[in-house]
Amino acid sequence: MSTVMTKDLKRHQKMSLTNLYFNRFLAIRYTTAFFLFLNLYWAIFLIGSTSSATILPIFLFILGLLTAFEQIKLYRNHSNRLPYANFFYRTLLITCIGLIITLYTPLYPLFYPFLKNTQYVLNVLTTFLIGNLFIIFLVLFKLNKIKCNEDKHFKRIQAYEKIIN
Repeated sequence: MSTVMTKDLKRHQKMSLTNLYFNRFLAIRYTTAFFLFLNLYWAIFLIGSTSSATILPIFLFILGLLTAFEQIKLYRNHSNRLPYANFFYRTLLITCIGLIITLYTPLYPLFYPFLKNTQYVLNVLTTFLIGNLFIIFLVLFKLNKIKCNEDKHFKRIQAYEKIIN
């Protein structure tokens, strides 16, 4: 094997390993993008309604941005600890629980002044927020598995490293 081919193979293996580590967080990146835009749109609707609760989705949006930047940095610096993501999803968890509680209180118009206060809307919002809670629990579970290096993707990375070394 020539040295050029060996160098190309090593470069390809290193790039593959970098991509494997980066893709370890693929589901978390997509989920973060979902919540990032969800909070952006919620903030826009609240700004249009001149609600004082606008600060909550703006705060969540900023946390989502920090989480997204943290994940972008993972391409060059492999880590299994994501403090911003952990904080973001724990904050979302508390927020969703709080929002479910406020749906059935006089605080409802503060957070959703752009929606009618009907039983149908309350049922849809409750279902949506419970769905979000489910997603958040899955992400927190995945983040914990990644932190402990117990995720399936890490095991595949280790197997690949054994093959190329």
